[in-house]
Amino acid sequence: MQRIGIILWWFISISLVFSQMVEEKEWENLLNLAGKSEYTRFLQAYQNMDFVLAEKTIARIFAKQSSNIVVIFSYLFISQYEGFGIEALEYGLYNNLLLYSKSVAQGKDGLANDLLRYVDNPRERLATLIEIESQLKYVNWLVRLEIIKEHVNRNKDYNAAMDKLSDLLTRYPNYPILHYYRLFFTLKQKDWTSFDSYASSALKLFPRHPEILRICAQAALERKKLQEAIAFYERGFQINSSWHADAFVELIKLYRENKQNKKALEMAQKGKSLYPWKKELGILEQQTRFGL
Repeated sequence: MQRIGIILWWFISISLVFSQMVEEKEWENLLNLAGKSEYTRFLQAYQNMDFVLAEKTIARIFAKQSSNIVVIFSYLFISQYEGFGIEALEYGLYNNLLLYSKSVAQGKDGLANDLLRYVDNPRERLATLIEIESQLKYVNWLVRLEIIKEHVNRNKDYNAAMDKLSDLLTRYPNYPILHYYRLFFTLKQKDWTSFDSYASSALKLFPRHPEILRICAQAALERKKLQEAIAFYERGFQINSSWHADAFVELIKLYRENKQNKKALEMAQKGKSLYPWKKELGILEQQTRFGL
């Protein structure tokens, strides 16, 4: 019986891997991209929440295939994360891409028309994403995740979102972005028992993933656990000393609240040198320097 169980486990694991390969291949074929391998690198960076690499990769593809509506669509996905820590994005990129996508997709049929509806009318985004997904033979994690996020944005239905996300996690258990959103939705619900359980699982899988550490820090702060929040941020900066501007701001504020002004000033100076465009870092530096 034990041998049969092991064989069955291996069969299920191999089936899942093969299924994922087929699903992503179908998506790439649907895109009709010339640089499919490069687009795969974009997807890998996106699911790993390496948004800087994802943005740079899709920007390279966009430079070669600026009239491909699905490339623009993918670029729009990633440009939504400007406030999430992407430093390479130019200000207003998302709005510029919205305008450009309309001119490219105008008059086209099929998928291009659906994508135009997606970008042209935010109120129709959920219906449009569902229509796009219906054209696929297999579940596509990128589209399904956007559907889940739209469900939450529109209806605040976290229970439905968690059910759909659990299905995705069964298919793609090693995608950090899916674990992140499970933690994010649970944090929004303030379901701390579930959050602690999910965080424990995520940290075992991704102990050195800065964004997983960051969401754990935000949850600790929400629960007034200041020292625990600081510890999570510090672990994130040990892994990536330049991380991103928002993380600098968040940790500096925690240091100031905890009366660790020397550390706050050092972080503010470092953050300002790395991200001079982030005005809040300069303000925090001055406030800390002069004890304001």
